[in-house]
Amino acid sequence: MMVRMIRAALLWLSLTLAALPAAAQDTAAAAPLDAPSANDLHEFTRLLADPRIQGWLTAQADTAEATADENGATFREEAEAVLTGIRARIGDLGQAWRAFPSAPAFILERWQTKVTPAQQVRGLTFVMIFLFVGAGLEWLYRQYTNPVKLRIELQHVSTVRERVTAATLRSLITLTGLAIFAVGSIGTFAAFSWPPTLETLVLNLLVVVFGVRAIRALLVLFLAPSVEELRLLPLSNPVAKFLSKLLLCLAGFFVLAASMADVFGRITGSGGQSPQALGVSLALATLALVLTLAAVIYGFGKITTVLDLPRSRAQRLWRVYLCVLAVLVYAALVLALPALMWSFALLGLLVPGLRLLRLWVDDSFDRAKAEVIRIEAPDPADLTEIEASEAAAEPIADLHDEDVDAPLPDHPYESYRPLAQRLVRFVALFAIGAVLAMVWDLRVFERAATPTFSGRALRVLIDSAVALLLADLVWVWASSAIDRRLAAYRPPEPGTAPGPEARMATLLPLLRVTLMVTLLAMVAMSVLSSLGVNIAPILAGAGVLGIAIGFGAQSLVKDVVSGIFFLVDDAFRVGEYVEIDQLRGTVEKISIRSLQIRHHRGAVHTLPFGELRHLTNHSRDWVIMKLEFRVPFETDLKLVKKLIKKIGAEMLENEFYGHSIIETLKSQGVRRMEEFNMVVGVKFMTRPGEQWLVRRDAYQMVRDAFEANGIRMAERNVKVEVAGSENMSEEERTAAAAAAQQATETQLGPKAPIPDEP
Repeated sequence: MMVRMIRAALLWLSLTLAALPAAAQDTAAAAPLDAPSANDLHEFTRLLADPRIQGWLTAQADTAEATADENGATFREEAEAVLTGIRARIGDLGQAWRAFPSAPAFILERWQTKVTPAQQVRGLTFVMIFLFVGAGLEWLYRQYTNPVKLRIELQHVSTVRERVTAATLRSLITLTGLAIFAVGSIGTFAAFSWPPTLETLVLNLLVVVFGVRAIRALLVLFLAPSVEELRLLPLSNPVAKFLSKLLLCLAGFFVLAASMADVFGRITGSGGQSPQALGVSLALATLALVLTLAAVIYGFGKITTVLDLPRSRAQRLWRVYLCVLAVLVYAALVLALPALMWSFALLGLLVPGLRLLRLWVDDSFDRAKAEVIRIEAPDPADLTEIEASEAAAEPIADLHDEDVDAPLPDHPYESYRPLAQRLVRFVALFAIGAVLAMVWDLRVFERAATPTFSGRALRVLIDSAVALLLADLVWVWASSAIDRRLAAYRPPEPGTAPGPEARMATLLPLLRVTLMVTLLAMVAMSVLSSLGVNIAPILAGAGVLGIAIGFGAQSLVKDVVSGIFFLVDDAFRVGEYVEIDQLRGTVEKISIRSLQIRHHRGAVHTLPFGELRHLTNHSRDWVIMKLEFRVPFETDLKLVKKLIKKIGAEMLENEFYGHSIIETLKSQGVRRMEEFNMVVGVKFMTRPGEQWLVRRDAYQMVRDAFEANGIRMAERNVKVEVAGSENMSEEERTAAAAAAQQATETQLGPKAPIPDEP
């Protein structure tokens, strides 16, 4: 507020001074003003602190702003001015067309008038001398740098970074030599005084030579027509050479045409606005358009023929698009609308440019993947004759038939691909926007600093765009990093427990959701703040609303808070086998408030965190499995111990699960005595998830070993003695046996349920 009042005060003072009579201004200019005294400054400060003065100054500032806005040209007036200029330009073009036949004679006459024959000879001689001086200095420079450049071109590059580094160093050497040439030629030229016309001619010739060579250096950087390993774009040798020549010729003609138009304008002395100079410029622009259209049509046909590509609808559309774009640029140039011409050129090339940049980024990442994940084939020269024949018959054939066309495996570089594409697109859009702002003389930041409505709207737009772009870059970077870590995670095989890396796979999806919500909230607050909204009450209200929601949805808050503590305690991870009350299954998904587990029979159970009272995790560190075998009382326990020890040694040698056994199978001796047999205990320790496979083989191997060594498993036998059984009939014996069986089963009780295990 104080800054605005001071600005208004200064505006009022300037208006007051502007209203003084001219005589008073002259007197003030003649006599210097004295410095204000301390009392004057104190009085001025007191007046500024007066609320009435503040209100009056604010009103005066608003009135001045409104007056400035009203005095500005309206859109209709600006459009009428543009149309008037176009009509005048069309009239000038008509005169130039009629005067074009006499343009050569007119320009020659003006040239002979302004430059004598002696000056012409002198100028031509000095141009040759300047070029010789620049070329000589560059030749001396190349004597020292050619070995380095040749070594760079001949070295083998194996990565994209090495390729970019080598190509950049090679181009820097070339551009440094070009800079030395420019200093030697143009610098020597600047040391002499010249007639204006001759100076324009000589300088334009030197600029043409320098410009063409600079364009060639840039084409060599990206296309590298003679060194394939240093080529940055994914092009074949014939296509790179063809495009290099075509673009060099086209760009060279553009530079030459622009220089010739400038020279002819200087010769005629009218800044290029005379009918003769305008006719020559129009002829050069028309010739440039014809060459551009021919280059587009011929270039598409040549590349299609070289690459042996079928002619498609997309190629025809792109060809028509570029031709129409060239015509629009030509029309804007002829009508003397440079801002519109650059807008057509930049915005028209934006779409194909972004597509080419995307292809370039994709090719760079594909090359990086192919170089990092390199498939090496056996060298037949290092094999014996038999090995070479076998390798040529089967492995090498299989390699060429199958592996060449097979897709490369995923690599961590893949997660950086979206970030690189987004950065390249952002840089391209920002560069084009900055160039268009300069072309149209928008003065964006100056307009944004003004207190007018348009300035405030522009400031809000800039702040919002910057916030959105920064949030987008942060989101793409973070999301790519999370995707990279998740892509590197390999879930465990079925039946095996996940390792510590499963904690990463558990927390990273939740972190991504949290980051997205945070970025959206920050962008929303930033946009509201740029609009002038005071976000402090919003934040305070959000806190109060959160408390109200917390009281109204206690179960939801309980679920979220419980989930946070479960995750902090690392109670479970994705892929682990857990038991919750009567439910068992593998953790499949974790959200903010609930947990999803899949039963080994396929059912999916969703459990809110707030309802988890206790949880058993069967997938941590190690698992001990105990087995029981019932054998008769007369069994040789030493033999049983020896057999189980032998089985344990064999299980350690198993190629499938031997590495997962921490403590192999061993006997615990007699665990207890029962009525009809004794129980021998056996146990082993494995990694989580492997116990089921080990238990299956342990049962089978123990049974086979016992059977081979004459050890039989105990059986339940019930002996029933009935007095006088020798006199019983067969039917009575059968009835007595059935009654005894029923009594035994009633005494033992129902069978225990089979445990529900995977």
